[in-house]
Amino acid sequence: MPFREDIELIKGSRSNLLRGKRVVLALTGGVSVYRAPDIARELIRHGADVVTFMSREASRLLGPRVMEWATGNPAYVELSGYAEHVNICTVADAVVVVPATANTIGKVANGIGDTPVALCAMTALGAGVPLLLVPAMNESMWRNPLVRSNIERLRGLGVRFVEPVLSEGKAKLVENQEVVESVIDLLAPRDMYGLSVLVTSGPTHESIDATKYITTPSSGLTGYYFAREVMARGARVTLVKGPVSIGDPPNTEVFRVEGVMEMYDVVMRLVSNRHYDLAILTAAPLDFYVKDRVEGKISSDLERVVVELIQAPKMARDLKRVSPGTFLIAYKAEVGISEEELIEKTMRRAREGDWDLALAHLVGEGKGFGTEKDEVLVLNKGGVVRRVGPLHKRELAREVLSMYLSTVKGW
Repeated sequence: MPFREDIELIKGSRSNLLRGKRVVLALTGGVSVYRAPDIARELIRHGADVVTFMSREASRLLGPRVMEWATGNPAYVELSGYAEHVNICTVADAVVVVPATANTIGKVANGIGDTPVALCAMTALGAGVPLLLVPAMNESMWRNPLVRSNIERLRGLGVRFVEPVLSEGKAKLVENQEVVESVIDLLAPRDMYGLSVLVTSGPTHESIDATKYITTPSSGLTGYYFAREVMARGARVTLVKGPVSIGDPPNTEVFRVEGVMEMYDVVMRLVSNRHYDLAILTAAPLDFYVKDRVEGKISSDLERVVVELIQAPKMARDLKRVSPGTFLIAYKAEVGISEEELIEKTMRRAREGDWDLALAHLVGEGKGFGTEKDEVLVLNKGGVVRRVGPLHKRELAREVLSMYLSTVKGW
């Protein structure tokens, strides 16, 4: 019997980004198939219903009962007269082949349906169901021109691929979270094609000397998820990011900066020289830069060091003066004040910068910086307030972007 009760306890625990979506995980005989249960559980934590198809080789490496436990649904290793590859894979919201071996890629590219996985992928492709392949193999196989030809052939048919990590002579399966984010990308609304969007993200580092700096605790997660959601919805994305440990969203133009003046200059240059339909300022720069930075290292023998900070120009105030046609969404973060004060301060800042939407939130005490979930008050120019969250930051980004589209399209 499938393990439904356990699945319902975790379903949607991280977000509802995949709520109502059925995802077929099609597992092949690559050794990294052992990661499939964790991938399935993460998809479920974002709200998905997951069904497993397995090749016979995959079932030798990973017991089907494990996938039944992981998903709460039967795992299909043998097909019956019910024609599961047709009745399940053609009505799924997405089919994800993981790991996609060179053998399976070749079979799907050339119409060879001799495993449940290949049949599922082929019928999904024929039915117009989004198909995502997550390769893993030896690096020499990944670079083989015949394999490359099969990959390009499938790409030409609209099949998506998640590029492997090339390391130690292997084309390794990407991290589980990247597989999950790629599925969310695949199933995101496609309502921002043709738009050009600028996103700022992360903190800035204001150096005191060659070894010390002042910063804010921003992790860059909010900007990352805004940029990724915008990309998934079809827009061209430029990301200006301060020093953060998280990677870059795929298919995104990235400018890396260190200090607040560098971030300001890059943003102002971009909006001066290019057209952006939308700018989303999620970065948390320090707002000040260090006067008279010390060359070399300050001696640790000193008992006292005085650092003077100078106020930096504000992107959120100046962007619309340079690019008045850009729709501007910006954040205002505060600590330890009432909601009424937060709204008042945010509206004042929004009027100064001619913001189109303002996102106000309280940070600190486990809120905002570095957290996976956030809660904001969204204010428009008329002062109308809508509370969004607490939500996973990508889910929050999705809500705010839908509000932007409603505003510009008059929905």
